[in-house]
Amino acid sequence: MDAGRVNNGGKRRFALSSFLGLNGYFGLLAGALLLLAGALLAGLGYVMMTQMLEAAVERRVDIIGRDIKRVIVSETRRPAEIFLASAAKSQLAMARTREERAGLLPLVLEALRSNNTFGAIVISYDNGHIFMAKLLETERERLFFDGPPESDMLVLDIRPFGPSPVSEYSFYDAQLRLLSRREDARRPEYLDSERFWYQAAMQADGVIETDPQIIHSRETVSMVMARKSLDGHAVVALGIRLDQLSELLAGERPTPGSRLVLFQPDYHILAAAQGLIAHNDGRLALRSLDDLAPVIRLGMEKFQQGLRTTELRLADGADSTGVRIQAEGRDWLLVLEELDDDPDRIGDFMVLAIPRDEMHVTAGRFLRYAMLGVGVLLLLLMPVAWLVARHVSTPLRVMTERTRNLMEMRDGGKKTPLSLVPEINDLMRNVEFMRENQRKILSIIGMIGGDRDFEALPGRVLREIMNITEADGGVLVIMSESKTALEKGWFCWDGGEIQKAVCPPDSEIPQNTYAMARALNEGCAIVDHVTRDDPRSALTAVTAGFAGYPGVERMDVVGLPLRGHMGENLGGLSLLKRVQEPYPGLSPEQLAFMETIAAAAAVVLETQTLIKSQQDLRDALIRILAGAIDTKSPYTGGHCARVPAIFQMLLEAAHETEDGPLKDFRLDDASREEARLAAWLHDCGKVTTPEYVMDKATKLETLYDRIHEIRTRFEVLKRDAENASLKARLEGADPAEEQRKLVRALAELDDDFAFVAACNLGGEHMDDAAQARLAVIGKRAWVRTLDKRLGVSRDELTRMGNAAVPDAPVRETLLMDNPEHIIPRGEKDMLPADNSWGFKLDVPDVLYNRGELYNLSIRRGTLTTEERYKINDHITRTIIMLEELPLPEHLRGVPEIAGAHHETMDGRGYPRRLQREDMSWGARMMAIADIFEALTACDRPYKNSKTLSEALEIMESFKKNNHIDPYLYELFQAADIPERYAVEYLKAEQNDLRRSA
Repeated sequence: MDAGRVNNGGKRRFALSSFLGLNGYFGLLAGALLLLAGALLAGLGYVMMTQMLEAAVERRVDIIGRDIKRVIVSETRRPAEIFLASAAKSQLAMARTREERAGLLPLVLEALRSNNTFGAIVISYDNGHIFMAKLLETERERLFFDGPPESDMLVLDIRPFGPSPVSEYSFYDAQLRLLSRREDARRPEYLDSERFWYQAAMQADGVIETDPQIIHSRETVSMVMARKSLDGHAVVALGIRLDQLSELLAGERPTPGSRLVLFQPDYHILAAAQGLIAHNDGRLALRSLDDLAPVIRLGMEKFQQGLRTTELRLADGADSTGVRIQAEGRDWLLVLEELDDDPDRIGDFMVLAIPRDEMHVTAGRFLRYAMLGVGVLLLLLMPVAWLVARHVSTPLRVMTERTRNLMEMRDGGKKTPLSLVPEINDLMRNVEFMRENQRKILSIIGMIGGDRDFEALPGRVLREIMNITEADGGVLVIMSESKTALEKGWFCWDGGEIQKAVCPPDSEIPQNTYAMARALNEGCAIVDHVTRDDPRSALTAVTAGFAGYPGVERMDVVGLPLRGHMGENLGGLSLLKRVQEPYPGLSPEQLAFMETIAAAAAVVLETQTLIKSQQDLRDALIRILAGAIDTKSPYTGGHCARVPAIFQMLLEAAHETEDGPLKDFRLDDASREEARLAAWLHDCGKVTTPEYVMDKATKLETLYDRIHEIRTRFEVLKRDAENASLKARLEGADPAEEQRKLVRALAELDDDFAFVAACNLGGEHMDDAAQARLAVIGKRAWVRTLDKRLGVSRDELTRMGNAAVPDAPVRETLLMDNPEHIIPRGEKDMLPADNSWGFKLDVPDVLYNRGELYNLSIRRGTLTTEERYKINDHITRTIIMLEELPLPEHLRGVPEIAGAHHETMDGRGYPRRLQREDMSWGARMMAIADIFEALTACDRPYKNSKTLSEALEIMESFKKNNHIDPYLYELFQAADIPERYAVEYLKAEQNDLRRSA
């Protein structure tokens, strides 16, 4: 099962432990705690900061209220009231003529300049005269009143002459020098509401205030404060500028979206942070509270509902109050501040409406900075936590790696460092003990595949067991195949050489008290204590003659049986340990470990025995197959046995080459085994080739040589000639003439048959003339008097077809190519062009063509095209058979090496038409070995064997024509392989090179 997954109800899901180690858990835990603490602190800080900000807003409103109150009361209303009270009883209110008022202009100018909120001084008399003085502070005002550019003050006298009063405009500079004077019928803007405040002031005992109005000359907002004179014949009024209040409020807004408004109890706005003047189609108009801040109007309703009164007034003793409302899609905090100190009078109010989201920007910024700080701190502390966790978990990770190696039966890994945790150190020691024991066991089991020398293996096993168990000596014996007697033994003492002893035949297991004998008989570990004088110190018959153990007085002997997988005795093992004081003896753990080692050794020995048995069986089967092929075809003789000899010599020569293309070609045990099997199996496909095809010595030979049928027909023709001659004589022909004709006819038939017989041998190349003569001979007629369908097989009847057979006698040609001579190609004999093996062969249309004239007309050799394909087909069968074998990894190259020995370097060979670079070195060597053996074979009756010089001359031409690998052929000669082979396998007369040894 995958270590990163767990099984839950048949479903697979990832386990977190697959991705996080202990240091990861520590790091995550530290990070999570830090993140949680930081989030809690940041959240608490955010809540507290929002509360502090709201409290700060209320304090800010108090501060703004005090500033506004100071401006309104101390800098505006109180100075205005003082001025009005003073002016109401001054000469200014009593002056009735322009001349009298002109003398008071310095006092008027000083009063206007004393307070920048005083926009104009107006005195309205009961006789209809109106006096107004106003500073011209801007160019806009001078242009508005058509005053000179240097004018500083405007004095206006309105005299009620008739229905249209005359307004006299006098312009003065800063030193009160008259600059110009003119009369105009227009009424100044401050006087638009003159009747209202005049009447209100005349009726009041104190100062009255008007609603704000627009001053067009400055595009500002002002209000009028007025008071009647002491004598009651005039009203003194001041135009109070309110734009400075709006500017002050605009600078006090805590956030861009805040609304800050100063208004009277009747909701007339005195000042607003957004300004009071609205431009509507080129006209100036005062903004209402609904236009400026609907949220404030809604807030006022909330205040009134909370105070349970229709009057806008704070509760007794309260300077300000706040309320939270939702308007315009946002949450707002509204704070209301009353600006009048008189508890008996409802004064002006100031309202601040601030969006809570803007108010919390600072808190949000704090929260972000706090979380950023937490994140930075987390980034800084995570490596520290990771390093601490890594330091703590390093021993565990190393132990995890080692236990994983234990699970995967692998050795190695880092040395486990000491831990600060005692329990981890205890666990570490236990893991180290298990790892060391496993390493020792694996070192023995590793001999299964690491040592192919079975004879030396038991000695190596004994040496390894002695090293693992720290034994001073050891004895290992192997049972015979009967499992009742000892066969071989190995013993060693004190690190000396391994010595081998062969047991006498039928050496039975001793039935005495020897530890090993008891272990073999009882099937369990036996511990015995022996001394130098104890006769049992000889241990077993295997160690007879062993010259004791010098310097050892006492020893412990542990006898261990070596049992196979079915419980049978494979042999026995004795481990010897010196007894020296103080000596605690063998512990149960040590004894159990020795038993485990013995079991592992038994597995090694049994496995190697099975491997060797299987290899011996496989090699025997291969040799049986190769021998069967050679026995099947005596004409190929010992080809399958001789080719491996040549191939092996060339292979070893290549292995010893130090330069050239083969400088990196090296053999090991696995590659040697692969090459040996490929050589023995290179012609295994011949088991599928019919013997009569493979051994076809004449052209007409099948299961028998059909030349006998042809000879019989010639005999028939000779008898027919004799009968014809006798009949002619009986009919009166000249006997002498007839005899001469008969002699000539018989001689001609003998000559023709001799020619046909010579053609049947296929020893010489047949030219066109010979083929033409053969065709003429074949047309000779002879008379068949019997039905040819009688006594033939069903297959041959099928090939003859259903055509009607003429009644005998029938004249037939001497040499026939009949339908029954054609053997069709069955489905199993078909080879598709796109076959999976990559064979590229020209497949004949039929399987065999046994036509007599067709076979005798073969130009060279004895094989037809179909028969030659059948013989060549053995290599395709070889490849198919070998590729279907479940070969182990180190033998996967056997089909390629064995199946390419008919390929040529120029790509014209068969069956795959491989090029030189497509073939391995082994395959190219196999081609040379196969050719050389075929040329020099002396046991093939259809051809004469070649001498070494003749064979090498032919192979030299093959090299020039790029049929064989030129470099390998040069190595073949340089290594004296032809002569070395000739000494053992060729006749003496074939070795004509006469090379010196």
